[in-house]
Amino acid sequence: MSRPCLVMLRPPLVARDLALTLQDITGCAPVVAGTTDEACLKLAALRPPSLHFAFVQTDGASLRGSRLLAMIWQLGGRPVLVGHAAEMEAAGGAAATGWPVLAKPFGSTQVAQLLARYAKEMAQPQGQPRADCV
Repeated sequence: MSRPCLVMLRPPLVARDLALTLQDITGCAPVVAGTTDEACLKLAALRPPSLHFAFVQTDGASLRGSRLLAMIWQLGGRPVLVGHAAEMEAAGGAAATGWPVLAKPFGSTQVAQLLARYAKEMAQPQGQPRADCV
């Protein structure tokens, strides 16, 4: 059974496209949500450590300390930030978030590159992923 990955993006068409891309690249079972509340509700049905990645449309400052992040960590997931606010935060030098940013517009190549770089960084001892745009 494949591990799920969270996709919390708007609009729904973009979320579905990313979900299918992640399924093709990683073999994960996408869990798609449009809001934080919906994402938390869907994640509550999972058991740790089951979550693979969590692509969330937010910036690091908003995610840090949130209930959603706590659930992602509890389930063993790795956050990836998506969207304009995350891109602006990363461009402003806010690398302290430690999470990668998937810049819009993106395609399967950018998603695959981000996941490969993230996996490499996570494999390094004491390595923290950088918040940079792909």
